[in-house]
Amino acid sequence: MPNAHRILIVDDSDEIIAYFTEVLEEHGYEYSVAQDGKTAIESMRENRPDLVLLDVMMPRKSGVAVFNKMKKDPELAGVPVVIITGASKVTGVEMTSGEENPKQTYQDDMAREFGVQLREQLQNLTPQGFLEKPVEPEQLISKIRSLLN
Repeated sequence: MPNAHRILIVDDSDEIIAYFTEVLEEHGYEYSVAQDGKTAIESMRENRPDLVLLDVMMPRKSGVAVFNKMKKDPELAGVPVVIITGASKVTGVEMTSGEENPKQTYQDDMAREFGVQLREQLQNLTPQGFLEKPVEPEQLISKIRSLLN
């Protein structure tokens, strides 16, 4: 039985999009895709989704900027958002706890500084969900069901 809920996947990774679409199809969800933040906002205004799966680090407009724009838009402010990020792995800073992995190179210093700043931005957001990549299918579907039911 098809699910009437529409989910917008906002991610710039073809692999992540393929993975999420497969999981959503298996569970009967309708979905659309935007591969950058600017396109995501345009897509949401054309066809308001019931939920957004939002990556943080993307071209043209970050996930943080998309989230902030949604919350300021009366038409989109009520749409549940699940922030999905792999930033902890990339920056070496755990986005949920703030714990930093040991620094070994100059590049680690730069990545950690970015990670700390990104975590601060994420802490100021109030998404309905926050998931770290890699996301297990059961974890994704459980979060979606809890927000849409």
